Amino acid sequence: MSRAALRWAVILSAFLFCRVSRAQPADPAEATPPPEATPPPEGSPPVADVGKKKTKKKGKRPRVYGFIQVFYRDTFHTGDDPLADYDNFRVQRVRLGVAGKIIPKVRYVVEIDPRAPDITGIMRDAYISLRHIPKHEIRIGQQKTQFGYENLESSSRLFAVNRTEISDNLSRGPTLRDVGLGLVGKIPLGRGFRIDDAITVTNGNGLNTQIDDTDLKSVWGRLGGRFKRDDLTIWLGGSFGTGDYLDPGDDELDPADDFTVKYRSIGTDLEVDHTWAFLSAEYVWGHQEAEDETIEPTGFYVNFVGKAPFDLGPIVRYDELLIPDEEFKRWTFGAYWGKADAPLRLLVNYEYRRLKDATRGDDRLYLWTQARF
Repeated sequence: MSRAALRWAVILSAFLFCRVSRAQPADPAEATPPPEATPPPEGSPPVADVGKKKTKKKGKRPRVYGFIQVFYRDTFHTGDDPLADYDNFRVQRVRLGVAGKIIPKVRYVVEIDPRAPDITGIMRDAYISLRHIPKHEIRIGQQKTQFGYENLESSSRLFAVNRTEISDNLSRGPTLRDVGLGLVGKIPLGRGFRIDDAITVTNGNGLNTQIDDTDLKSVWGRLGGRFKRDDLTIWLGGSFGTGDYLDPGDDELDPADDFTVKYRSIGTDLEVDHTWAFLSAEYVWGHQEAEDETIEPTGFYVNFVGKAPFDLGPIVRYDELLIPDEEFKRWTFGAYWGKADAPLRLLVNYEYRRLKDATRGDDRLYLWTQARF
């Protein structure tokens, strides 16, 4: 072999050796990592953190909910009064709500009623919920005042079209909701027992008022015991309320006839829920002072709901409100289709009404339906 050929053979061998050495290093640990193993740029979150953040953002999305209630009412001329209401269709309630979580222990609820006949009734619930106390939440803002069973239960879950007279007259202030602070919670005791406790301290002026124009704050509270085992739940407890509010008198625009009403309410309530039936009952005593007059109204109700297959059953309720020189007594008979939390519900209510001295009032028939979303 000539020297020139030998020289080119050496050069070619060296070139091939270098190519093979670069393609297959002797120490695999020193090899360049594949692209997918390349660390992300500084400041970028790891892949695992990116996934967690996406999940966290999803958890923060607000929950939108609501319901629509519509009924047809027919009034029967059974009373002594020559006048009777006309039959009518009515959108009884519409609720649109948003609830969500800001951080794990801070939440919020905002609920409106867009069909409210008065602008002051459009905003219903509007509060911030703090969950820093175990098994309890602190509510800051507009909320229901804590008294009894029926007022605290959503109308969407009741089995009667109208609330009882004591709920509307003795178990609340000027309105069911007020602005202030609330504490709602429970204390487990074991073996199916627990204590439920709740209290609200509010201005006392009622729904969507921006000032407090009386000396006192209103205080409402509820305390009782709950037992749950298998398909049986029993609650027994008591409630109290005290406060005052400014009554606008006959002319809401004229402050000359305004007067202050001071009140106290004490009540007890019982609920028994079973696979085949539900029972609720309340008794309330009230004390009200206005100008030179003091009255002590009382009232109660007993409500029974039968649970049959196919999510339907009968309902019977009796409620009574006794005020000096005035009384109201009513039987409500009917039936329902759809459980309390069903997306679609139907109610049929017939109200047999009696007034003072056993005189008859005008009976009413309601055909009611609700859609929940």
